[in-house]
Amino acid sequence: MKRFISLLMAAIMILSLAACGAKDTGEVKEPKSTETAQEVQPEADSQQEEAQEPAEESKRISDADIEISFWHHMEGTNANALETVCNNFNDTVGKEYGIIVTPSFQGTNTAEKLNTLAQAGDWVNFPDICQVASAGIPTISGYDLFVSPEEMYAKGENIILPRESIIANNARTFTYKDELCAIPFSNSTILLYYNKGLFEAAGLDPENPPKTIAEMAEAIEKLTQKDGDEVTTYGLNVQVKRYQLVNWVGGEGEYNFIGDNEGGRAGLMSKVTFGEDGTLMTYLDEWEKVIATGGYKPVEDNINEEFAMELSAMAIMSSARIGKLKDLIGDEFEWGTAPLPKVNASDKGGTAVGGSGIVMFDKGDADELTATWIFQQYLGGEDAQYDFCTASGYIPMNKDLYETEKMKTYMAENPEIVAAVDQLLASNPNVQEPFDIVTGDINSIIDEEMVAFAQGEQDKQTTHDNIVNKCNQKLADYVKVNAE
Repeated sequence: MKRFISLLMAAIMILSLAACGAKDTGEVKEPKSTETAQEVQPEADSQQEEAQEPAEESKRISDADIEISFWHHMEGTNANALETVCNNFNDTVGKEYGIIVTPSFQGTNTAEKLNTLAQAGDWVNFPDICQVASAGIPTISGYDLFVSPEEMYAKGENIILPRESIIANNARTFTYKDELCAIPFSNSTILLYYNKGLFEAAGLDPENPPKTIAEMAEAIEKLTQKDGDEVTTYGLNVQVKRYQLVNWVGGEGEYNFIGDNEGGRAGLMSKVTFGEDGTLMTYLDEWEKVIATGGYKPVEDNINEEFAMELSAMAIMSSARIGKLKDLIGDEFEWGTAPLPKVNASDKGGTAVGGSGIVMFDKGDADELTATWIFQQYLGGEDAQYDFCTASGYIPMNKDLYETEKMKTYMAENPEIVAAVDQLLASNPNVQEPFDIVTGDINSIIDEEMVAFAQGEQDKQTTHDNIVNKCNQKLADYVKVNAE
């Protein structure tokens, strides 16, 4: 009996403790249903899968940022445009790859500065990348540190600018011995600028500018304004130097080389050929008509400002002047641009690509070379070309850019550039400024002889012979000293 009572009391105590435990929570806990558990499980599985996905692979070339030195020769508005391009690179592509570009102005002739360092064997102070005029390509391509885009494209690594995106004419400008030596960057073409208001006042059609030198001579006679014997508005202002002459002569026929070895692109240019093939005299025959008008100013004092002040009705200048003229003229009068008037109506050659390209150097660090190659290509890409060219007036060298809506809109809003683009695309790629090595000397010879011709100090034949003979003498002197 006692044993029964003891068991009963123990059972009562256990039940009492269980009841107290349930009251501690204040509520009765219900077990989770099977359905709820099934709903939660997929979410957990999904989070686990996401956690297991690999992170996006970094494009950084190395753990530390790579600094690239960039020499250029841009000034004023153009320098500001270039600075913007470099900043955009550093903030976008540069940040992805771990590249920081520092631009540095090195004077207006970077090729000469490079040559000074090269002659001293001072390769340490070479930049990683440099903007140079096309005339310097033959010399620069022979430097120990030089690396061509052609070589980099052949490797097929880190390509961000397809080779085929470069317009053929622009590529040809920077090609030497069948090798692309620079990425085209700040490119231009030569144009006729004309005052539409003065055209209309002179009875000329402002939408039909002269297409040949002969037509231009006729227009000069009508556009020239005088006060007694003093000219108050010239019909045309241009100082014929190497740049202007090689465009006129080079565009004759289908195309015309200025010198031997395809104007120096297939090998060292040792002589001019525009004397023996007759193209220089053909040009001078036509130019004599311009001089005879009495309304042609053969010397450039301030050609931009004088055109903006309506002191000249027409001027022949690079398309790179478009931006400057827009600032100077504003809404004062309506003006336009047109292709360079031809020597002969039947000529099909067109004009050359002017301006500069970007060359790169291998300073012994593989990662640094990769970074330099990426930046070199970026400068020829759609974004850089659009930003730089729309801010400066240069012509984009990237053919893909012309298919974009933003470029189509820009050209519609800035009709002055249309003539430049159309002329460039219609020109034969073989029409180029020559790689004449002694460029400065040849420029001075042509300048002096053409001014003397225009001012009546010598006749046409003397002008022709002096240009040919003096240019050939300078080239022969160079070849004698430098040819291997």
